[in-house]
Amino acid sequence: MTAYDVAAWTDFANTGVPARAAATLAVTVAILLTAVFVATPGQDHRALAVEIGMVGVVTAVLTAVFGTKQRSSPHPARALTSMVLLCVPALLLIVGGVSVWSQSGGGLYWVTAAVAAGFASATGNAWVLLVEIKR
Repeated sequence: MTAYDVAAWTDFANTGVPARAAATLAVTVAILLTAVFVATPGQDHRALAVEIGMVGVVTAVLTAVFGTKQRSSPHPARALTSMVLLCVPALLLIVGGVSVWSQSGGGLYWVTAAVAAGFASATGNAWVLLVEIKR
C-alpha cells in the first residue's frame, strides 16, 4: 500500500462514508447554531422560534439528501438507520420552534431534547466513522 495507489485506499472512503460524515457534521453544526441562537440575549420569542425552526428544516433536508447518497452503501439498512437517527434532532428542533412560537407545548424543552439527541446520534455516527469503518 502506498500513498499513490488509489485502489488500496477504498476502505478509507468507501461508498456512503462521505455522505454519512457530511450528515453527522450537519447535525453537529445544527447543535452549535442552536446554542448560539438560544444564548443570544434580547431576542423576541418569535425570532428565536424562526431561527430554531429553520435550523431544524435545513438539517432535515440536508440529512435526507445525504441519506439518499448513502443508500448505495454495502449496508443499506444500516445507512437508513443512521440517517433516521440523524433526522430525529432536526425534527425535534422543528417542533421546538413551533412550540416557542406558540408559547405552548414545552417550548425550549424540545430544543433540549434535540440537542441531547443530536449529541447522541452524532457521537454514534462519529464512532462508526472512526472505528468501525470496515464493517
